[in-house]
Amino acid sequence: MQKIARISCLAAALSLAFAGGAAAQTAPTQTDVHRDAATRNTGGDQFLIDNSRAFYCNLADNNNAIVLQARSWNNRTGANNNQYRIGPMQIFDDVWVVGNQYVAQYMIKTADGIVQVDSANDGNEFAMFNFPALQSIGMSATFPLKAIFLTHGHFDHDGGAQWALDHLGVRSYIGSADNQPPIGPATGKAYHPNLIDSTDLSMRQMSIGGKNFWVLPTPGHTPGATSAVVEVTDWGKTRRVLMNGGQSMTSSIPDVVNYLSSIERAYAMAAALNVEGVMTPHIYWDGEGKKFDDIAAHGRTNPSQTIYGHDAVMRQMAVARECSAAWLTNLDKTRVIPVWRYNTIRFTGNPTVNGVSAQVQNGWGPLANQAVTFTSSAGASCTATTDANGVASCVIRPLRPFKDTVTASFAGAQGADFVDLAADTPEAAPVCSAGTCK
Repeated sequence: MQKIARISCLAAALSLAFAGGAAAQTAPTQTDVHRDAATRNTGGDQFLIDNSRAFYCNLADNNNAIVLQARSWNNRTGANNNQYRIGPMQIFDDVWVVGNQYVAQYMIKTADGIVQVDSANDGNEFAMFNFPALQSIGMSATFPLKAIFLTHGHFDHDGGAQWALDHLGVRSYIGSADNQPPIGPATGKAYHPNLIDSTDLSMRQMSIGGKNFWVLPTPGHTPGATSAVVEVTDWGKTRRVLMNGGQSMTSSIPDVVNYLSSIERAYAMAAALNVEGVMTPHIYWDGEGKKFDDIAAHGRTNPSQTIYGHDAVMRQMAVARECSAAWLTNLDKTRVIPVWRYNTIRFTGNPTVNGVSAQVQNGWGPLANQAVTFTSSAGASCTATTDANGVASCVIRPLRPFKDTVTASFAGAQGADFVDLAADTPEAAPVCSAGTCK
């Protein structure tokens, strides 16, 4: 409750400053501007405020205590009645999680084996928890653990890699920059990982243990941090989920510059691949631990609790970007960074042959004088400009009632001090012959 109250007070104070109230004696700093933007980009979603907003902005908010508290949950031995241990728990048709409330590992079943994400703190933890968990979901001589994908080279993520190599013959994959100083020794990691080229910052597909990963080097947390997207199966439906290569920031300006760039590129990857969920190793960061608690108490929902929805995942990333910009401008007070504004576009009524309309808005209000393009499933389109209420309207010709569907998109815009992010309607809307569909 104290954390929520602190965030609420921050939002109220910044709202006064931006409104030019009598209490605002000085212009807000760049750090305050980005902290406020992080709050606005949550869209008022309390879950995002309590988790992504609080943790990604912990340094800019001078609230690193919440991270230090989370580190105290790093239970490797199962002592204290396992109070911080989780799993093995099934979270998708083909994915299980095991670990603790601080850091967890994911086990993805494929047609002929298992691929694990991260490898626990050390060999003892792997032997005590991961190994029996793998056996419980079917690991055997004919259905082996085939590979481990390491998000980065800190011990709480790669500490069990040597045990896996020694006892199971399993190779790990890691960003090449973490196989050398300052994260790895001069001779490289002792478990001889397969290397993902950290110098190539592009997104690409690669097979890890026979599982397709879209990988993206995201330096900042460590030089070799690597984010990825994988497809999972949830109640028979294929979903794409994001694995963040590393959350917390340092006080090194070059590191934070890299971190900010990495968040922006990860946002682009998640947008391009239509990511709907997350599998974050530090499960407290985005509230995933709370999702696991709900699964433990009530079972998996349909869709699973860790399918947040595309909008929520993208908001989370926009919040992370603004928090990193806030921290960077705190470290370098001469730096000016345009604010990212997360936008939504929604139909204002059912599309008909007589017209289609949609509204574009964000945490700052409706967007006026912006182009919106409407496209039918048959390929016809029209473009209109939003009015003062952020609403654009036009007529698509031809448009077939009860046969075609329509989508709307906003390509984004940029001003001197802001970037309005592109937005699409969440799904296609059916075309009606009148204002109400059948």
